[in-house]
Amino acid sequence: MKSSTYTLLRLGPHHFAHLRAVAEGLDVGAAAERYLGIEHGHQAVTAHRVVVEGLRAIARRRGDRDWRLIGLLIRAPEAGAKPTLEDFVAARELDGWSEAEVLEMYAEAHPEDQRAQRRTRLRLRQLELLKQLEQASSETPQLTDRLDGWLAPEMAQRLERTGLLLLGDLHDQIQQGGRWWSGIPAIGQTKAQRLRDHLYALLPHLAERKRHFAAAVASTTAESRAGVSSSLTPLSSPALPSSSSPVADVLEPVAETDAGAIEAWVLARAGAPATAKAYLREGRRLLIWLQTEQRRGLRQMRAEDCRSYMTFLAHVPPQWSSKANVAALSPGWAPFRGPLSVSSQQHAVVICTALFDWLVTVGYLSRNPWQMVNRRLGDDQAADALDTRAFTPEAWAEILRCVAAEPPSPARHRMLFVLQFVEGTGLRAAELLGAKLSQLKPHRAGWVMQVYGKGSRNRVIAVPSQCMNALQDYLASRHLDWPAATPAETPLLASALDPMAPITYPALYQTVKRWLAKAIRQSALPPHEQTTALRASPHWLRHTFGTRAVERQAPIEAVQRQLGHADPRTTMRYARTQIDRLQSEMEKAFGGESSNGKA
Repeated sequence: MKSSTYTLLRLGPHHFAHLRAVAEGLDVGAAAERYLGIEHGHQAVTAHRVVVEGLRAIARRRGDRDWRLIGLLIRAPEAGAKPTLEDFVAARELDGWSEAEVLEMYAEAHPEDQRAQRRTRLRLRQLELLKQLEQASSETPQLTDRLDGWLAPEMAQRLERTGLLLLGDLHDQIQQGGRWWSGIPAIGQTKAQRLRDHLYALLPHLAERKRHFAAAVASTTAESRAGVSSSLTPLSSPALPSSSSPVADVLEPVAETDAGAIEAWVLARAGAPATAKAYLREGRRLLIWLQTEQRRGLRQMRAEDCRSYMTFLAHVPPQWSSKANVAALSPGWAPFRGPLSVSSQQHAVVICTALFDWLVTVGYLSRNPWQMVNRRLGDDQAADALDTRAFTPEAWAEILRCVAAEPPSPARHRMLFVLQFVEGTGLRAAELLGAKLSQLKPHRAGWVMQVYGKGSRNRVIAVPSQCMNALQDYLASRHLDWPAATPAETPLLASALDPMAPITYPALYQTVKRWLAKAIRQSALPPHEQTTALRASPHWLRHTFGTRAVERQAPIEAVQRQLGHADPRTTMRYARTQIDRLQSEMEKAFGGESSNGKA
């Protein structure tokens, strides 16, 4: 077995904790594993000896005459079988004797153990010397300290080879959560846990911060929820009230705590599970921040707190972020998953403002401090304005050509239908997955479709002839005669194995990704266009509809209605993406003869 080394470069509180534990009787191996962060049990004796020798050298230089006591194993006196003085008196029936006479007889019967007394005095001197040396020589580890000053050389070198040089680097790595150690050679879960424990032994304030943070999280879910009838579980989406559950029964009274008020708001205003999840997440993030950073609750929040929270969202500290998807309150968990984009920051502010508006309306708060600050963040300067997440006409044509050229199969027929139908309707993936033939209706010379879409809202969309032709071909490939002999509840999009069975979103996502990637790689597109198109997801088909519709001069209000956008500003982004038209018009104005001043 390769011999391991342990070098004492800097003295910290953990070294003295190790020696005190040994002095109190803890096994050297257990103490070294707990306080010195050793990797293997066979290193314990070496590590202990190095600490003892290093501290003895410091004590000798100081002139401490008790330096030899450092590391000396002084057994505590064993508890003898001496009776108490009262028992001694009772046993010998000495009630009539004087105290002096009783003490004299007790001393003769049970003489003091001089060696035990000496051991007791030596242990007290040993512990006192450790205390004095710790006050004089111990350093407080800092996040900016190098790892090789506080860890065993083998471990420090292993971490440095992965780019971790400072204690702060190791702390940031641990904060990622999940299997944060996976990139470090020869480190498994057990060693990783030991290393983490050792780091927090060196930097106990970080461990205290994590415990304080966990307590704040727990308080947002474990507070009394008087007046709130919900089945919310910690950090999960709420069970929304059914249509038969009147909201008034949930909200009267609203709540007695901030956590309860947030849950009541979610129950009252969230119209879908995804919305409830987003509302609950943002409400709890705000409450945790208020409790841990500002030491106040929702009722005490001020306008300056709103501005501070917006700054916080723009620069989420590392300890608030866990990049891995770990369970709530487990090691590495935090309310965020990393830095927020500008759009995510704006979304959080909008939700928080809506929360406070509702709390004012129901009387839980007297005012909304968010109404006193400028909540607009503007555009993200780092965003790529050319990234429309829509296929160019050239890429779209190549995709259709490549898919159509594949041998006939149920999967190919389905993919052609998805591409042509969504390009002409702009349906969301969930809307397409839930669509049935009964939703298609003839109207005048064409067809329309009633869609049950986002926000649990119905809307009617136009179904152009391109889409109807694609649907007829797809139904024929499924051996369905529509509209004559096909059940009205037949799904528009079906399994490749069963023409009457719908498919799930994961199945649709994987199918679209696989076919698109295959078509793009087989296409004649330039490499840079292939790279862009390979990032595509099913939602790109909806963006492609919006972009093509605006390019072909469809009115914005018609595109908005077809897409089901509640806000026309959402639809206007497709108009802003018409760079080709912009280039053409500006070239007409300033290119060629116009640029020479000719009429």
